[in-house]
Amino acid sequence: MSINILTASHVELKKKILDDGIKKHQTVIDDFRRSIKDMLSSETVVNEEEIDLSQQEFNTALVQNSNSIAEQLTFANEEMKILYDMAPTIGNIHNTVQLGSVVVTDKDIFFVSVSIERFKVDGLTIFGLSTQAPIYQAMEGKKKGESFSFKDEVYNIVDLF
Repeated sequence: MSINILTASHVELKKKILDDGIKKHQTVIDDFRRSIKDMLSSETVVNEEEIDLSQQEFNTALVQNSNSIAEQLTFANEEMKILYDMAPTIGNIHNTVQLGSVVVTDKDIFFVSVSIERFKVDGLTIFGLSTQAPIYQAMEGKKKGESFSFKDEVYNIVDLF
C-alpha cells in the first residue's frame, strides 16, 4: 500500500482528520436520533378498550428497540465528547501510538480516537480506532518503524504523528 501524506503538514492533517471524524460521527448520532423519533412517532394510538395482546406486544417491542437505540446514542454521545476533548491537544505529534495518534501502516491508516467508520480526508481513507479495540492493544506504545500483529496479519508502522 503506497501512502502519500506529504500533501499537508502532520499537524494540519491531524486537525482535518479530527474535524472530519467529528462530522462523520455526528452523522451516526443523527441517525440514532432519527431512528428513535421515527419509532416513537410510528406508535399507533389505540382506544384502551380495543388494545389486544398483539398491540401490547408490538408496543413492548417498540419500547425495547427505542431503549436499545437510546443506549447506543448515549454511547455515541460519550464518544463525541472524547473527540471534542481531543481538540486542544490534536496538534501534538506523538512518538508512540496513543490516544490522538495517526498511525500510518503498510495496510491502513488509523486515527486513535473512537470507533469511526472509514472516512476520507484529503483523499486518504482513515479508520477511527477506539483505545478499547483489540487492534489498538496490539499497537499501543509502538513507534515508527516497528511492527505489530493482529489476527495473523503483520502491520508495519511507516509513519506516526
